[in-house]
Amino acid sequence: FTSTRDATSLLTMLRLGLSRMTNTLTPVQRLCQAMPKLSLLPSKYPVVSPGSQAHLSSYSSSNILLATTNLPSSSVPTRTMSYYKTGGADSLWNSMAGVSQQGKKRGRARNLMKKKDLNRGQKMGFGKAKMSWPGLTTKITSGAGVDTKVNEIVPLDEKTYSSYLEELEEAKKNTKYFRGGKRYTDPLDRGWTGGKPLGRKFGAPEATNKDYSFDNFDSVLLEFKTVFKMTGNLGRVRRNSILMVTGNGQGAVGYTVSPGKYGKNAAGLRNATNKAGLRLVYVDRYEDRTVYHDFFTQFGKTRIYVRQQPPGHGVVAHRAIKAICERVGIKDLYAKCEGSLNMQHITKAFMLGLLRQKTHQVLADEKKLHLVEMRSENDYFPKVVASPSDGVVRTAAEIGHNEILDFEMISFEGNLPEWRPAQKNPMEGTPNWDKHLRKKWAYRSHDDVRLRMRVENGTEWGAVRSHLYPKYPECVERDWKKYIKMSKERKGSQEED
Repeated sequence: FTSTRDATSLLTMLRLGLSRMTNTLTPVQRLCQAMPKLSLLPSKYPVVSPGSQAHLSSYSSSNILLATTNLPSSSVPTRTMSYYKTGGADSLWNSMAGVSQQGKKRGRARNLMKKKDLNRGQKMGFGKAKMSWPGLTTKITSGAGVDTKVNEIVPLDEKTYSSYLEELEEAKKNTKYFRGGKRYTDPLDRGWTGGKPLGRKFGAPEATNKDYSFDNFDSVLLEFKTVFKMTGNLGRVRRNSILMVTGNGQGAVGYTVSPGKYGKNAAGLRNATNKAGLRLVYVDRYEDRTVYHDFFTQFGKTRIYVRQQPPGHGVVAHRAIKAICERVGIKDLYAKCEGSLNMQHITKAFMLGLLRQKTHQVLADEKKLHLVEMRSENDYFPKVVASPSDGVVRTAAEIGHNEILDFEMISFEGNLPEWRPAQKNPMEGTPNWDKHLRKKWAYRSHDDVRLRMRVENGTEWGAVRSHLYPKYPECVERDWKKYIKMSKERKGSQEED
């Protein structure tokens, strides 16, 4: 500055500029903000504090700082970050989803966030203001030739904005990304547990010959695990082992243990499904609902005892056996597993048992005897289920003295199961139990009498029927063979329609 007038005008300008600012800053902050302004004044022209009439030359530079700190300072808001200075979205996603190669080998990248396009469906220029911006929502110019004119910023047409919102909603709906963890799965398609693929259905196999198709087939995953093999060149190599079973629910079933490349689960599951379709076998079923007889089967250290059950019992067994029964079409069965519960051994043992069972006619032809069935649900009433095909039946004299005719010994191959004994009534031995026996004494022989009546007079005696049978003949036990035949005919007619 060249004169005292310039210094005075500078002070006036500072006072005018600072009088509009807030006084919320501390004295230290005010001093720091005033430092750049003080650097414009040399030490020989000190600043006079407000209200002072002293000559400028009588103050030192230290007095200039002290006088200035009493003035209200200006705070100009500045932004150190700008939209144009920041990096792109890739750097942010890398910070959230980034993991080293060693971390990936140890499985640390399994649950990290995946990169998402959060702007999917959005377009530049469309917003809540509903303004039409040339170059974004409309063309910059309109018309042609001499009539060309520049479009101006005008309110956006309501129809155009509503169509944009519909497209945005459709894009969000069709996006591959979803919130809240895993995608919703129907309870019937979740398998044995919601978090793992075991027990889930993977559809029918794909036929190599396009002229054929696997109609009514479906596949169930029984086992999916990762196995390792140590090699000299590649070190420890990982692969997947997939146990898949497929069937149509009408006797045709097949299974396979298929290898799959590690990390390519979808391709491995698809190949396992197709391989299971190439290994189909047919299983005979009694009345299209259960096995022909009780049997024992084993594979390795796994032992399985299987028992035939009456209609309506259901399948009570290991979950792998349940899945196989569903694919075969078995609806009534009881199976007890002992020993090792290895999934592959259970599958192989049960499939061997199904293939080794013999039909009633085969057993009758082997023994040259009538095959008689007595079941508890029928009051152990004897029922002939098969006879020799040639009609030749051996007599008692022709049967050897040491020949085994016990059906359980034949079907279980000498491995008779020790079934759990019946529970004793805890009331036995008490005074109330004696009272019960005296009260029910007249009915104690009803079961024996019913059985004797059915043997001597036929199946209509002692059967489960109404006392009004002569008036209402339909009140009798169901003939299951008749009902199953009617059901098949009804299903066949529906398929033809």
